[in-house]
Amino acid sequence: FCIFFWASFEQAGSSLTLFADRSTDRLIPFLNWEFPVSYFQSVNPILIMLLAPIFSKLWLDLADINKNPSLPVKFSMGLLLVAIGFVLMVIASSFAQTEKVSFIWLIGVYLFHTLGELCISPVGLSMVTKLAPLKFASLLMGTWFLSSFFANLIAGLFAGSYENLKATEFFMIPAIITGISALVLFFIAKPIKKWMHGID
Repeated sequence: FCIFFWASFEQAGSSLTLFADRSTDRLIPFLNWEFPVSYFQSVNPILIMLLAPIFSKLWLDLADINKNPSLPVKFSMGLLLVAIGFVLMVIASSFAQTEKVSFIWLIGVYLFHTLGELCISPVGLSMVTKLAPLKFASLLMGTWFLSSFFANLIAGLFAGSYENLKATEFFMIPAIITGISALVLFFIAKPIKKWMHGID
């Protein structure tokens, strides 16, 4: 599930950047200035800094009232948020067939993807350290990062097909994959939680 998430999320530096360059209106009207495509790469870090404290407090507040979602459910939420981001991309790319679309579409996509990242990335690292047997902790932490390697490899190979598919078709693929993954993980969250023996 981690691989599905990151392979989709890491389109930010490839296919989403190509879309920003070719199909996005980046003109700021009142300044009469078109900002560079590279500026989009700042959106995720800025949102992380703004939203991470809110998410941290949210999980703590939910834990205080015994409403904190289990780790598998948080993973499912992260996948679903990324899927929603790509649904926005499908809509934006359909509009972009006739004219360039507003950069606000991409801001919205990065917002949903960042929300998804905040449900998975810090939670995932914590999960590995809590669930791994002590003598295998470093090995399994390495395995966690190895999943990122495979995800980035898949992300790069998939991004290579951007020129060969219609943009709507291209962005529909990660939307469907992450959406289905989110549903599957949500429905198997309870048995996974039982296997975690109360660790959360």
